[in-house]
Parts: sequence; C-alpha cells; structure tokens
Amino acid sequence: MSLIVLIGAQAVGKMTVGKELEKRLDAKLLFNHQTIDLFANFLGYSPAAFALSNQTRIELFKAFVHNEANNTTKSIIFTVLIDFDQSSDLAFLQEIAQLFTDARQEVYFIELVADIEERLQRNCHEDRLVAKPSKRALAFSRNELLSSFENYRLESLPQELTTLFPTIPSLKINNTHLSPDEVSQTIIAHFSLT
Repeated sequence: MSLIVLIGAQAVGKMTVGKELEKRLDAKLLFNHQTIDLFANFLGYSPAAFALSNQTRIELFKAFVHNEANNTTKSIIFTVLIDFDQSSDLAFLQEIAQLFTDARQEVYFIELVADIEERLQRNCHEDRLVAKPSKRALAFSRNELLSSFENYRLESLPQELTTLFPTIPSLKINNTHLSPDEVSQTIIAHFSLT
C-alpha cells in the first residue's frame, strides 16, 4: 500500500495527472474537491465544510491502512493545495503521511508547479469544470486563483519538502509545458512505482 500526494496550487494539473497515474498503477484517485464539495453543498465553502472535509480524509486514510485485506486498490492518489506558510497545512501533510508510515507503508510527495498564464488557461478546461462545480463560476474562480497567487505561498522553496519531510521521498515538477502523460511517466520512473 502507498499514499501518493500530489501537491500544488489551483489549476496546476493535480487532478489530471492523478487520473493518468490511476490508469498506470493499482491506485484510486481522491482529488480534494470530492470531499470539499460534498460538505460545501450543504454548508457553503465555510470553515466547517473544510474541517469536515479534512476529518473525512483522515478517517478514510486510517481505515485504508487498517483494512488492507479488503481494500479495492493498492494505493491512494490524493491531491491537495498547501500554503507553505501555514503550519496547519504542513501539520496536515505530516499527519496523513504518518498514518501510512506508522503502518510501514510508502508515502510520496509530488509537487506540481506551472506558470500563472498556463494555470489560468487550465482553470477553464472542460474536465476541471465537470469535476469541480465551484469552478464553473469562471469569473469567481479566476479571481480566487489570482488572489491566492498573490496572497499565499503555494509553491515550496528549493529543497523545502525534503527539509520539512526528510523521510518522505519527494519530487517537484514544473509541468507548464508537459502533458499529464509525460508527468505521470516521470513520477513512475522517478519512484520506480509499479
């Protein structure tokens, strides 16, 4: 079993790369909006919705590592946005990683980065809009992306992931000019995933 975490800002391509990895590995994708949108449908995009989303993810990961005999997949591919200046975001990464490492399972952190112009184009991609209802209000979604870009540190510094999480293998990929297929192949080759 393993946990493959795709980290990156909005519209960097986490879900799309996750879908490509899902095709090549015995793994299932959990992209962050699947849990967020579940609760936001009732509570709006409120602190309560985000808290319930995180709790649900934690409980799923706990059950996954303790239910190996009955799991329908070998690995979980999980996408998440991290503000590297927020200790709570880093603590969340540590918590989910530790659930797997305590069970002697592998964890991989892959950070995807892309130029802001490319992200703005990807923000309107049909697959993204189908999968993520909150992104369909295009003006709001664009403004949220730009505001986050200006106000939060959604990209790590060089070697920061390795420094923060020295026991977790990590990789940073600029996928501005790479296809999801190329990125997934790079990830699989780098970590020798099968």
